[in-house]
Amino acid sequence: MHAAILVLSLLGCNEYELVLFDGTDVFYQDPASDVDILLVVDNSCSMGPYQDKLSTNFEQFISYFTDANIGYQIGVVTTDVMNLDAGVLRGQVVTPDTPDGAAIFQDLVQVGVDGAGTEMGLESAYLALSGSKNPGFLRDEASLSVIFVSDEEDASPLPVFEYIRAFEDIKGARSRDIFNASSLVVTDEAACTGLGSTQGDRYMDMASQTNGVVGNICANDFADIVTELSLNASRLQDTFYLSSEPDVVTLQVSIDETAVPCEDGDWTFTHLDDQPVVIFDRSALPPPNAQIAIRYYYGGGDEAAFCSGETSNDDTGTPE
Repeated sequence: MHAAILVLSLLGCNEYELVLFDGTDVFYQDPASDVDILLVVDNSCSMGPYQDKLSTNFEQFISYFTDANIGYQIGVVTTDVMNLDAGVLRGQVVTPDTPDGAAIFQDLVQVGVDGAGTEMGLESAYLALSGSKNPGFLRDEASLSVIFVSDEEDASPLPVFEYIRAFEDIKGARSRDIFNASSLVVTDEAACTGLGSTQGDRYMDMASQTNGVVGNICANDFADIVTELSLNASRLQDTFYLSSEPDVVTLQVSIDETAVPCEDGDWTFTHLDDQPVVIFDRSALPPPNAQIAIRYYYGGGDEAAFCSGETSNDDTGTPE
């Protein structure tokens, strides 16, 4: 039996009922206010086609920063550390105020293909972010996202965990989300036809340990991948983990106390890594600073029962 308490009370001639669900999970959409983004792009001889695909997706890359009014800075370095300019940003930093930012971005990420054949993306990022090579790029209160783009494995000298610790130390590790790294790399060497391509295990390890995104550089189109990178770097959330398995037909979702019916298609229920989650459609993300409340009775988390029409999702959050 559901653990609901019904209270009837008379206020003049009015009646109301209060329903207390077993579970109520409350979240807040809390994007970064400012983000510094370092793109580390492989400039070895096989990277030309990948640079071209990356360069044409600027609008997708900044989409969530624009929607959330996030102050972004985008800088680019290469994976080549065998020269005097190792770790120095190429050209200018792209910001919301950069005139013709898309054209500048296209030029910046097309870093050429004459770099060293021993790619050291992690080391290059460290050189760019530590010391005084790029004064003013790192802002004290901004989050930091590093994105590695390469079709070959990283050959940097230190273990991955030491680079993670170094990047966290650079930001002071004030919060869990202040730094993350993502990787657009070879995720399956057998499925990638690029000449000399090797699986980017170290880059993927870096992304996994810092809540970043892993994308397949051998994909035919980068649009979806670049959108994922934008969402991750902005710290906007589309996925909300529930604290308990719900009776799925009783799920009630609201944003800032306004009900969001499942029938509208704005969200769905599923499991990720065996955990129950509510996932919003990318076109219906909760806006910055919104409160997301998810109410439900405890149950078995049967995905097949989602939005089966057995309950209503009205303003009171009261299942029928």
